[in-house]
Amino acid sequence: MAKEKSIFFPIVFHFHQPVGNFEHVFEHCYKKAYKPLLENLYKFPKVLATLHFSGNLLEWFIDNKPSFINKLKEMIDRGQVELIGGGYYEPIYAIIPDRDRLAQLNKLSDLISQEFGLKVNGAWLSERVWEPDYPSFLPKAGLKYVIVDDNHFRGTGIKEDDTLYSYNTENNGKSIRIFPINEPIRYFIPWKPTNRTIDYLKDKATEKGNRVAVMLSDAEKMGVWGSTHQICYIDEKGHLECDDRKPFIPTLFKKVTNLSWIKPITLSDYMEQYPAKDLIYLPTASYDKMEEWVLPTSIRRSFEKYKNELRENREKQDLYMVLKGGFWRHFLVKYPESNNMHKKMLYVREKLIEIEHVVEQRANDKNSTKISKLIEDAWNEIYKSQCNDPYWHGLFGGIYLQFLRFAIYEHLINAETIMDQINSFLYPKLDSYIDIIPLDFNKDSKMDLIIESDIFNLYIDPSDGGTIFELDYKPKSYNIGNLLTRWEEAYHEKQKVEKKELFIDHHRRSIFRTRFFSAETSLEELESNSYRELSDLIDANYDVITNQKEGNKAILELTTTGSIGKENSEKKFECQLKKEIIVEKEQITLSLEGTLDSQDVDDEDLDTFIGDLELGIDLPFFFNGNPNKFQWDSGDNTDDIGAKNEFKQPIIYKGTQFNAFDESYDLHFEIKVNSENDVKIGKFPIISYTYTEEGYKKIFQGTNIILILSNLSEQFSINIKIRID
Repeated sequence: MAKEKSIFFPIVFHFHQPVGNFEHVFEHCYKKAYKPLLENLYKFPKVLATLHFSGNLLEWFIDNKPSFINKLKEMIDRGQVELIGGGYYEPIYAIIPDRDRLAQLNKLSDLISQEFGLKVNGAWLSERVWEPDYPSFLPKAGLKYVIVDDNHFRGTGIKEDDTLYSYNTENNGKSIRIFPINEPIRYFIPWKPTNRTIDYLKDKATEKGNRVAVMLSDAEKMGVWGSTHQICYIDEKGHLECDDRKPFIPTLFKKVTNLSWIKPITLSDYMEQYPAKDLIYLPTASYDKMEEWVLPTSIRRSFEKYKNELRENREKQDLYMVLKGGFWRHFLVKYPESNNMHKKMLYVREKLIEIEHVVEQRANDKNSTKISKLIEDAWNEIYKSQCNDPYWHGLFGGIYLQFLRFAIYEHLINAETIMDQINSFLYPKLDSYIDIIPLDFNKDSKMDLIIESDIFNLYIDPSDGGTIFELDYKPKSYNIGNLLTRWEEAYHEKQKVEKKELFIDHHRRSIFRTRFFSAETSLEELESNSYRELSDLIDANYDVITNQKEGNKAILELTTTGSIGKENSEKKFECQLKKEIIVEKEQITLSLEGTLDSQDVDDEDLDTFIGDLELGIDLPFFFNGNPNKFQWDSGDNTDDIGAKNEFKQPIIYKGTQFNAFDESYDLHFEIKVNSENDVKIGKFPIISYTYTEEGYKKIFQGTNIILILSNLSEQFSINIKIRID
């Protein structure tokens, strides 16, 4: 008599919320997905599950949902649930140093051990990003296995049936077990009736019964995405086919319980019972969609087309199997703002390590206990800044979600403020400071400059138009320069750009960028970036000619020479620009001086050209509070323009002052202008047209102030004072 075919069916759910997400989002997800999912699992004790919680979300459950934690503990005690670990704040391990990898892994394992008395054997890989060196550090944190996409295996030539096993891999002699996530089941649940999953398992079951089909899903997918709450938990809202409109989750759990040939199991138990099928070496990979999203926009459009064609062509499945997309780290190139956050994280942690070295040499300092606690707090702020969500963009908003970027900077500036406290213990006579630090911050082989004080941080890129790409106000841990440029995405339609339904930028939205354009250029053209740029100075390389401190004042002078072309003419005029950036305790001063060279040009031509020329200076800024509480005024205008013009509404006016206020953070941002030339101040919102899981969204990324100088002469200048408090 033939033995009944069977298959192991580990059920894995991943619970995650990014650092910086709103409290109401936590509550919404708890009500719609987390609570009903756990309650349904609790009702079916024979359905075994492996659960992963990111550390900050598990903290939230412990602090706010004791009944949820108590139910989870009961399920653990009866052997139904295994908890796995991972990076506490969901970092991408590939882009953080080894010390931080282990610290994040150990921090979550320690919390699980303290709260639930469990030893952690497995690890969740954020966004399933895998690099071949991972086996070198994961075992150091006491981990025995990880879960990866079956997409990772395709590049090795392994067929689908061979992904129904676990494998061993190693690096430098350190090994770890790997479980592939089953792709068909991932797409069935919960979108297709439960029989689609059951039929698939039936087809893959064997008499030997040692196959394992790992079902892994985001817990949010079981109740938060689209109509999934109704599908998963509401009677008469489930799938009609096979499930008779019964809710998906209890229907699936009931079938798993009643069908003897489906064998629920935790991943640790499977690993104890069965050895790996074989040794394997996986290429650098993430899940397939992520590998599409990371590609440069023009290539991504073509890649998606070709991949879809191969997927549907049965004769070309071998080619489809080995077709690979991009490399996760390329997000740091695709989005300079992502690279900015990442390199600031590395920079801040290096400063903290230097402090640790100083403290080690002064072990008997009377404040050593306080300093040790502050160092621990600073490290935790850095770990929070490593949360992966704001560093990339795909179907989810990611880097386009401005409040998540704000949280990254907030935690990094918090760490810097803590370091200032430590230095006040180490150097008690130092009540304030200011430094100018030249370094290749962006790691692009070009020199950048950082001005640091106890009040401000300014990050300056001389090679990108002498612009300021980060401006931190440390007393409130607030990066006023936290804007996202309106980059072109693969899903943007050409017609919408042409019709000005969405706007695309060609240069990063940074402070102190200069533009030259015709006097006939409208604010709408500047807002949509459809105007004609007349110079090659917009992203010119500047030479640093002065880099000095005078007491509590830092002074930078940068200069460059370029050309300005007359519209509808091949004639060009040489232009020299000198920028000066002065940072004092409470104020930032930006000055620009320009000279137009009339050599070899008729005076009449020059006069005509200058008469039609305007200079624009970008001063973009970011507010993170409630947009309904943003306010602005024009300062020196008696008709109170700001009261009549909404914060996000474009406007242009003659004046020398702009004031804005973020009520949520009690933060003021003020600009005062002094120039012998006529000055107009333009204001317009930076709004991205972003595709998310909820469809297209227009996301407010910040406000661009553009100072426009007209009636230029052969020499012109402007002085700008910026105050933040």
